[in-house]
Amino acid sequence: MSFNKKRYFDPLYGAIPLTDFEYRLLFLPEVQRLRYVRMCNINSLLITGASEISRFEHVLGVMRLAKEWLNENGENLSEKQKHSFLSAAILHDFQTGPFGHSLQYVLEENKTDGDFRHEDLAHGHSQNYHQRSDAAASFAGKRFQGARQLDEYWENIYSLIEGKGMLGPLISGSIDLDNIDNVVRLAYHVGVATQDDAKIALAMARDLRPNGSNLEVSRSSLPLIARWQDIRSRLYHLLLLDWAEFSAKAMLTKSIETLMDLNTLGSDVWKMTDLEFLDHIENVSIGEGQHAKTLAQRVRRGDLYTPLLLAEIQGTELYDELNSPTAKRDLEKDIKKETGSLIGLSKEIIVHYIKDRAKTSREIEVTLRESGERITIGESTNKTLVGVFIDSDLDSNYEHSYFIISRLLENRFGVTLKRLEDPVIKPEANRQMELL
Repeated sequence: MSFNKKRYFDPLYGAIPLTDFEYRLLFLPEVQRLRYVRMCNINSLLITGASEISRFEHVLGVMRLAKEWLNENGENLSEKQKHSFLSAAILHDFQTGPFGHSLQYVLEENKTDGDFRHEDLAHGHSQNYHQRSDAAASFAGKRFQGARQLDEYWENIYSLIEGKGMLGPLISGSIDLDNIDNVVRLAYHVGVATQDDAKIALAMARDLRPNGSNLEVSRSSLPLIARWQDIRSRLYHLLLLDWAEFSAKAMLTKSIETLMDLNTLGSDVWKMTDLEFLDHIENVSIGEGQHAKTLAQRVRRGDLYTPLLLAEIQGTELYDELNSPTAKRDLEKDIKKETGSLIGLSKEIIVHYIKDRAKTSREIEVTLRESGERITIGESTNKTLVGVFIDSDLDSNYEHSYFIISRLLENRFGVTLKRLEDPVIKPEANRQMELL
């Protein structure tokens, strides 16, 4: 009996053979770590299909699309260019921390030791994130090895991951191989796309051509891009607007901010897995940081805070001002003061914001191959999502509390709030089955 161990089976793309080069990269410890980092940014409770899919599966998918692109377009590339391109596809997410963007945004929006930048591998190299020093990162007892194994390609690889060079826009652009697989894969697992939509991903990957800093497509790809945008919109409506996703992100973010304020958590946590990170929070949450441990434990067991207000503000101009930890903590105190007689003075309030800039819907600029015309497909969202949560259930006084909080926010910031509808049960938004 003989078998080929250098292959894998993907739920979207089927059986994929691997070269020795690809196989070695996939089993680097920094890539294997991603098997324990969720593709979604929180351990989803009520959007169950998103709860356990890993970044590693997504890495395999991006590599598959990169191989598809090379098969179609790589005849004039050197072996070094091909290897660099495949390496960038495999390594594009390796500097993704536990809980993905949930941690990344807090690290990037607040000053930390090491000054974390998720997509800047050159910066990561200079900050001892993944290089050859004794302090180099490791996973399961094995130090990261990519920088050593790929020494002759390394500079090209992190340049490609940043979207630079001739092939960079295929890895990091307005619509790239990373985005294409990310949307279709996560939507498939969540239930708003089908396995047939893998054909869209493969067809889009084959047709993309780098054209300076832009990407070029044939006119026949326009319906595929429109379909992909529709899938993306349905997916992000669920992931951004579901109350449990919102609440868990709010709780985890406050836990991280609490420890950062006490200087007991820094950018070095980026190399942990999701569960290692939750364990780490519990281990370092002592003294004034005890509440961070409580929040992390509640997130782990799905004991989520209840929403008092879920709303949106048009525009993101106020996001930085609103989202600072100090501004949020001050607003939480004021909300508690205004609503204390309704919700109880002993209850905790958490305020959380999500910047929906080109998330729920994304504008894509491409050049038509047939005419050279630059066109824009779709329109990017630009709004700030606002969530206010309480540490226990609140039913009887919900509407009164919502009214008080919304008036407080509108008067303080000079904005108009629009209440968010439940993306799961609202009839006009719950159209997932149409895709089937």
